[in-house]
Parts: sequence; C-alpha cells; structure tokens
Amino acid sequence: MEYERFVEEVQRRAGFEGRDEAERAIGATARTLGERLLAHEAAAVAGGLPGPVAAAVRGAAYQGDFDRDELYDRVARREGAPRGFGMEHAQAVCQVIGEALPEAERLRLQRHLPDWADLFTPRAAGAPPPRPVHAAAPPEVGQGSTLATGRPGSHHPLSEARPQTAHAESVARSDEPHAETRLSSSPGLTQERLGDTLAEGRPGPEHPVSETQRG
Repeated sequence: MEYERFVEEVQRRAGFEGRDEAERAIGATARTLGERLLAHEAAAVAGGLPGPVAAAVRGAAYQGDFDRDELYDRVARREGAPRGFGMEHAQAVCQVIGEALPEAERLRLQRHLPDWADLFTPRAAGAPPPRPVHAAAPPEVGQGSTLATGRPGSHHPLSEARPQTAHAESVARSDEPHAETRLSSSPGLTQERLGDTLAEGRPGPEHPVSETQRG
C-alpha cells in the first residue's frame, strides 16, 4: 500500500477533516507500536509498511510488554487528545496497518501481540466503507427535519425510540469530534492550556507575609 492511500484510509475511517490530523495519528500510533516490539520484530513489521510509517515503527525503542489500554493512553497523550479519541484513532491506524502488511507479516505480528491481534484484522472483504462523520448529503424536500425540508409527523415515533449507545467521547456523539486534535488549533495538553506547568509557575504564596502585615 502506498503512503498516500494509507493516509487517505486513516483519514476516512477516523473521520478526520484534514490530512495533517491523519498523519499525526499515524505517527503517534506507529511510534507506540514500535515501543511494544523488539528490534527484530519492529524491523520485520516496518519492512511491509510505507516509508514514513515504517520509519516511525523502526525508530521507536522497545519499552516493555504494555497492554492495549496503555496503547490508547500513549496515542492520546501524543496527540494531546481525550482518551476516547486516542482509542478510536489508534484502532483506525492499526486496522490500516493490518491491511497494508503482507499476510505473512500480519499473522506474525498478531502472533507476537496476541492481546492486540484483533486490532490488525483487515476489514472484511465486501464490507461497506464506514459512514463519513462530517459529510452528509442535504435532505430532499419532504424528507428532512427542518421547516424548509420537513413534513408533518415524525420519522421515529416514541414507540420506536432507542437510547443512544455510543460512549460519551465517541465520534458518533459529537458535532465536531476532532476539534481538539487538529494541528492548526490544538494548543497543547490541558496543563499547557491553563498555563499550569512547572516552567510557568513560581514558588511562594500569592500574598507574601510582608504584604499581609502592612494592613
């Protein structure tokens, strides 16, 4: 799989609006994958991936046998995104990695990481592509739910209603699910946005004793 197609697939499956967001998720996930692999395993995986993805895997140093929850946490931290987004982005990138690898290398990777194996399972042949998160065709007159396009009555009466099942951080529950992960708008981690870092703090109380005694 060529790198351009790799990025396009990740962008489409994760619902990213821009290419830079997809590349950021790819880099974070590939680097974290590399940290889970011994050098010879990382080299074998990298050999079947497009250049920039392979470089991120090969360039990471092995950091032990951490679980998939740690995978999601590390990807989220590297993106400066909520954990729910980190999880969804990592899953999208891993699936495309599984599809990009030759079958022999994918099976080898799945055997080496049995607790992550399903993450690299290619999408089933003939399965419909995921519905874009941001794009939606305008409804025809009489088919929509606005005053301009709607019609009397409800498409979903109360008897057919179902509660939402997506989790609170899912892209399915957000109007703009990846606003916090855009490179153009993301100002950094929460502590950096609040100015609450060691570099910006200063020792001592806000009102020294010498000032409180003047009154």
